[in-house]
Amino acid sequence: MMPVTQMFIAEIDVLQLLEYKPIISKGYTCMMHIHTFSDEIVIQEIDETTTKQTKGEDVVKKRPAFATSGQKMICRIAPKNPLCLEKFETMAQLGRFTLRDEGQTICVGKVLKYKPYQKGVVGATGFVAARAGAPARSTDDAVTVDSSGAEELVYDMETGELRPAAKQLDGIAEEEEAD
Repeated sequence: MMPVTQMFIAEIDVLQLLEYKPIISKGYTCMMHIHTFSDEIVIQEIDETTTKQTKGEDVVKKRPAFATSGQKMICRIAPKNPLCLEKFETMAQLGRFTLRDEGQTICVGKVLKYKPYQKGVVGATGFVAARAGAPARSTDDAVTVDSSGAEELVYDMETGELRPAAKQLDGIAEEEEAD
């Protein structure tokens, strides 16, 4: 099974940025093409940039505000929807991607690390939990169930905290009232 993620760390070679968008910074959005999938992504944070000097030396900046054409950067990327991918070192074909903006390829990159979204597989009906009998979920939060099935927890990607899942209200859906 392929891992599913909503955030990953990548090493990106910035090729040639658009003339009127000469930098990539936190919040930059563009299209990512990875294996047969394309979706819009957001650069969450740039961890470091590397610039080659004319004498062959590399200048590394930690936590820079932006990256420009010709630089190499390591950054955190968040796709709009859960995404199947693999680390480049594990399987190169599923770990490399391109970033495009307005029909022009601006970056090529490879996946270094990813944060698992939820144990499971991607199926025809959406995201299905691997545990037999678990209901299909199509939410933005990852849901985990204790092995005893006692408590359901939701992982909030924005705050990084686990919280109890909201209880479903009985008798609200129209289908249930007709029965």
